[in-house]
Amino acid sequence: MVLRMRDHMSLLIVLMLLWAGMEAVVVASDVRMSMLDGQTREGQLTSISGENISFNENGMSVNLGMTDVLAVEISAARTVPPQDPQVLSLNDGSRLHGSAIVRSAKELTIESPGLGRVSVDSRKVQSVRLQSDNPAYRAQWATFLQRESEKDLLVVAKRDGTGLDFLAGVVTSIGAEKIEFLLDGENVPVPSARVYGVVFAKAAAEGSEQAGTKSTIRVTSVSGDFLAAKSVSLENEKLQIESAWGQSLTVPLEQIQKIDLSGGRVQFLSDLEPLEERFDGVDLEGDLLSGLTDKEQQKLLFGPRRDTTMERHSKIRLRGREYSRGLCIHSRTEISWALDQQYSSLDCIAGIDDEVAFNGLYKVGLKISGDDRVLFEQIIATTDEPISLHLPVDGVSTLTILVDFGDEDSTCDWLDLADARLIIAKDKP
Repeated sequence: MVLRMRDHMSLLIVLMLLWAGMEAVVVASDVRMSMLDGQTREGQLTSISGENISFNENGMSVNLGMTDVLAVEISAARTVPPQDPQVLSLNDGSRLHGSAIVRSAKELTIESPGLGRVSVDSRKVQSVRLQSDNPAYRAQWATFLQRESEKDLLVVAKRDGTGLDFLAGVVTSIGAEKIEFLLDGENVPVPSARVYGVVFAKAAAEGSEQAGTKSTIRVTSVSGDFLAAKSVSLENEKLQIESAWGQSLTVPLEQIQKIDLSGGRVQFLSDLEPLEERFDGVDLEGDLLSGLTDKEQQKLLFGPRRDTTMERHSKIRLRGREYSRGLCIHSRTEISWALDQQYSSLDCIAGIDDEVAFNGLYKVGLKISGDDRVLFEQIIATTDEPISLHLPVDGVSTLTILVDFGDEDSTCDWLDLADARLIIAKDKP
């Protein structure tokens, strides 16, 4: 009897130790880290504190300085579509999905499923979308977001459903039932259900001393939220975030997709104004579309896209993975940028976009040059896996990218340079 009890106790202890070991494995999340030197490191993330990142790599504990890391991606993260209809966008680039948006003269609040109640200074708000995303309105809404206006834009859906319309005035409050709107000095209550969204006056945001506060960290959640942050720390699988708008937030690491630490050290190529951009047409002879469209119309149809594919409103996608930044370039196009010896490397992932990659075997040519020196040149086929490039551009004054016909044909020539970024040199001339 004693032996049996001892056996049971021994078994219980073994099970407890095994369970503890399993817990220890769960606590450390598998991550992939993009380094400043172009390398990628993988391991189990254990903590982020101060200026250091700690992780286990091949059974060894490693500490890295944050200045050496561009991004931390959670390997097990799986994106999930947001369930809440409303979207809050801030001037610092933050974008949150949620519900129950309420705005007063000084403060705006939103109920976020992952963050709880988020409170923001009204002057830091760029826009709010109050209704569910409507694909038919997406392009028009994006245009409203780019408008420079000294007044708030109250955006409503046309009654016949054919598009969006707007009124320019001053939004004094937003509630669940109505929006108070000053139009030509007269207060007009508008039912909230009628309003698709509000784009706030640019002048008000620029007049705020802290509205354009720069943040160096960007956190992306699995539901597609973006949070601009001043600092982050990690302990016991909880990410502590000091947001750019001044609120402290705690998020389980399982809800995080990526921690981007590249702010101030990276220039996205899609944000850099080209020195020269030349589109030579979609065929060698130049007569494929002759009589159908002129060269300018062809450029509108097939010219380079920034952060989208040729379809303009579709994200860049390579082998199932979506990218929010990058270029999509059709043959035959040549683009040059002035680097002025300010950068150390060009990093990107090159491949033919998923939208056309599975339509047959086609090829496109890619040539990247720094001044008069060829940095990379290759024919890329629709069947090829995406290529990760890390090209040194130290001392380069002009960067030139040529996307050419790879098989004397431009069919499926949607060449993506996903996540294309220039690393700013530490010691600029």
